[in-house]
Amino acid sequence: MSDYSWKELMAVVFSREIKDTDKITSGAHTEIFFAACMLAQKTHAPNLKLQLGGGVTLCNVGDVEVSELPKTSTGYELLRYAESVHDHADTFLFYGAPGGAKYYKEGSDLRDVNHFWFADKFFVGGIQADKWGNTNMIGMGKPGKFTFRGPGTIGINDIAIGVRDTYVFLTAHDKRRLVEKVDFISHPGKKICRENEYYGGGPKWIVTPKCIFDFDPDTLEARLAMLFPGVTVDDVKANTGFEVKTAKKIETVPPPSREELDALRTEVDKTGVLRH
Repeated sequence: MSDYSWKELMAVVFSREIKDTDKITSGAHTEIFFAACMLAQKTHAPNLKLQLGGGVTLCNVGDVEVSELPKTSTGYELLRYAESVHDHADTFLFYGAPGGAKYYKEGSDLRDVNHFWFADKFFVGGIQADKWGNTNMIGMGKPGKFTFRGPGTIGINDIAIGVRDTYVFLTAHDKRRLVEKVDFISHPGKKICRENEYYGGGPKWIVTPKCIFDFDPDTLEARLAMLFPGVTVDDVKANTGFEVKTAKKIETVPPPSREELDALRTEVDKTGVLRH
């Protein structure tokens, strides 16, 4: 990946997943997914809506110049890009999809009910993820004896059980981050969501700087589905703390096209935040 960074590739991968008119929200870590949303808005999805935390804002930056990618979705400087603003506590009124699972049915008349909060896609980071797709943002170790303290759950359980497509992303790929069992669960994985019949269905992917895991439809365990360019299966296995199972065919993620990379660098990430 000499021509681009893994952060740039991750932003491009997420951008490709976004469809026009999608409503999107995320956890507090912002740079990669915000870049993905901006890239999508400026290339193929001008009508997506981006929901951010803190003094909660609904943003569309398709025609807006953003000086630098924001570091967190809870920063109040994001208000300058807002189409609407409401207090964070008000989001608790809007967590559930209108009509529950019926919201997702093709041609559902519920699709136009809630323009204010509900999201189609949710991007969430973590300090740990396990083979079931559970993520941990609480801390490593035991209660009262943390070896590392995270930011906490920040209410993402409510979002996780009601959003159809959630994407877990980690900013490092090693045995400390990708574990057999997370120390705490802040975002439920595929197995928990299926067993409890949450209509969100759990995460679609776990994305790391090396690869993309999807989930076996029968066992609900993570499996290696796609490699980032230049990464090998052996490399992933050597740096993962659970047994790496693989899809029948492992794809290689297409690198950013020249058009995608040019738009990312000249219109979205002008200061090169994702290049470092």
